[in-house]
Amino acid sequence: MIARAPPWTWPGAELINRGPGLMATRPAAGQVDELLAQAWAFGTGDLAAEARTLNAEAYQHADTDPVTAELAERAITLARRAGDPLTESAALDQLTAVQLARGEIRAAAASALLRTDLLVPMPVTAMSGFEFTDAFVMVAESAIAAGDLRAARVWAEHVRDLPFNGEQGHLATARLLVVAALIGDSDEAVTLAERFREGWERAGRPRTGNLSRGAYAAATVHGLRGDDNARAAWLEIVDALATPGRPVSEIHFGEFFDALLLLHHGLPGQAMQVLATPPEHFRAWYNGMWRPWYAALSAEAAVLTKHEDGAVRIHRARLATGDNPIAAAIVDWAAALAGDRDGLIPAAAALAAAALAAAGCRYQWARTLVFIGGQERVRGQEALAAMGATPMAWPPG
Repeated sequence: MIARAPPWTWPGAELINRGPGLMATRPAAGQVDELLAQAWAFGTGDLAAEARTLNAEAYQHADTDPVTAELAERAITLARRAGDPLTESAALDQLTAVQLARGEIRAAAASALLRTDLLVPMPVTAMSGFEFTDAFVMVAESAIAAGDLRAARVWAEHVRDLPFNGEQGHLATARLLVVAALIGDSDEAVTLAERFREGWERAGRPRTGNLSRGAYAAATVHGLRGDDNARAAWLEIVDALATPGRPVSEIHFGEFFDALLLLHHGLPGQAMQVLATPPEHFRAWYNGMWRPWYAALSAEAAVLTKHEDGAVRIHRARLATGDNPIAAAIVDWAAALAGDRDGLIPAAAALAAAALAAAGCRYQWARTLVFIGGQERVRGQEALAAMGATPMAWPPG
């Protein structure tokens, strides 16, 4: 008889590197290696245990390391042979991370969606609950990376509706907050933010870094509405949530949201300073998912400031935004603005506005109407006001 691994070995080894955003304290150095050694000692010969241990090893390596993808793919194959959908889902999670880090946004979205296909037929239990949560979160976040905000909302609602999130407002709303902010549904975002804060405070204000994106989105919405005090309060919550050893600046969504607000206020020079890191330097899944959005605003800020590397930033942004129609439309507009200021801009802005409307991104659609000018500018400012936003500063400066 094969001795199965104790229940704390491969799950513990995997979770330490897979879910640092869930941990309030950093695990001891060397703990993963000890757990992996135990897992191999007890699990060799058991396909499911070997698959899970391979996946735990994959999380030991950087997302862009070729070994990571190889180990994840081997884990997927073994898990399928073993008929273990939970382990296959865990390995697909690592493959999704690899693809986001590489900039393969569509592939990442497909891998994330495959996880849900595996899980939805299963009951939500104590054993499967984590995998359900993580799968729904990752498919929502991959959809955000791909600029598919409608799909992102659907899957964020799945996170909200998980039975164990019903009374945990911060867990239920964190992803919906990001989607609402990007779409421009500021009234909904404010409502969600209050539920987030109430749940987080009732839970004892836990340090849970994977929720910090939602808190930063709430801060940005308040900033767009002109409530700087509320924004400052939410940024304090972001700091209180941050994962030990992984500052928000390493993930780069904070720079994106800050630049979004600065551009709204007509401060592209400050936005340029915030967006100083070249987007191709984002080499992990958690910042790779923000690469298209960040790159698009970087291109816009460079053009608005007439920066000498504007053409370079537009080129970088085109490489980064191919799988995200919203970000690509922002780059198209920025490229037009860098060119013919008389004839091309209104036509290009109109095309960008149409693309943004089709993608369901009301905020960026309204901004583009302001860019066009004339009656469209009036319509855009009215749309922003209906969203609760302060008037957009245009022209900037």
